Amino acid sequence: MPKEKELESLVNRLLIKKVIGLAEGDLFKKRIGFKGRLEDISEAVCKCFGLGAFVSNRLVAIGYEDFNFALQTKKGNFFVKVFADFRTLQECKRYVKIMEKALESNVVTPKLLEAKNRHLQILNVRGKKLRLVAMDFIEGKTLFESKEKLADLEIRFLAKQAAIINSMKIKPKFVYDHWAITSFLKEFRIAKKFLDSEDLKKILPLVKDLKALEINKLPHCFVHGDLTKTNIMKDKNGKLWLIDFACANYYPRIQELAVMACTVLFEQESKSKTEKNIEIVLEEYQKIIPLTQKELEALPTYIKLGHAIYVILATYTKCKKGINNPENEYFLELGRVGLLQSME
Repeated sequence: MPKEKELESLVNRLLIKKVIGLAEGDLFKKRIGFKGRLEDISEAVCKCFGLGAFVSNRLVAIGYEDFNFALQTKKGNFFVKVFADFRTLQECKRYVKIMEKALESNVVTPKLLEAKNRHLQILNVRGKKLRLVAMDFIEGKTLFESKEKLADLEIRFLAKQAAIINSMKIKPKFVYDHWAITSFLKEFRIAKKFLDSEDLKKILPLVKDLKALEINKLPHCFVHGDLTKTNIMKDKNGKLWLIDFACANYYPRIQELAVMACTVLFEQESKSKTEKNIEIVLEEYQKIIPLTQKELEALPTYIKLGHAIYVILATYTKCKKGINNPENEYFLELGRVGLLQSME
């Protein structure tokens, strides 16, 4: 190809990438009802938290609900979460209180920044009131981004962190989470018409299985609820960090372990490796919190339900909402392979 054609091709690819990026940014800004520039929010955050002069920003396009972005200033790198419009002010305050409690409990999660003696800020940016928090930026990637497999020591670390979270003496006001395993029956009724015949065939028997579990009788506690590859980061020094407590609730205790089993512990190519990872977590977790016999018996079914809810919600998100991004495709594939593996 002549150099002129190569250059033209490169320019076209860059233009396409820019257009896609702008479209994606607009889609995410709809979550917070903001029509201005991301730079406007960034500069307001810099001023509020005293972070120095604004240098650059970058949209973090992972997650289904809030508006997240990375912020670089003259003083360093930071992470900003702007809460979605659908969240009430009380829900925003709830999120912050949970993070404060997690930090007090020595959960390895990014430190919140403070301004005017509080973490939650309400900033008026171009006529739009934005509820947000800022925190330390973790220089690294989520496990979803890196596609990195965990070593046994890292799995033990996550098990201990899960037990610390589940030991937190906090019972926040319940907030409904569509992706939670406890939401299975409601979400299945809504989304089953969108499921293909093979998925429906695998998921339908789980309705009866869930009812038989009597989950209201299982021990409950505070649960992060979303310890997935998208919410666990590894920094440049190899340290793991737990992020995003937006889905935290008071749930059956085994919900934490089931979510981990469906995601960070799950090996698509090897059922035996998945089982080994789960054994490691159970061993380490129970050094802090012994599980009841009823919980141990219920866990395998609970894990199947975890895989099923991913298929249900990812299918609904794709077919009804028209969202077909890599994260949604990841959860759809993960759920389908997980259901197949559980039937082997």
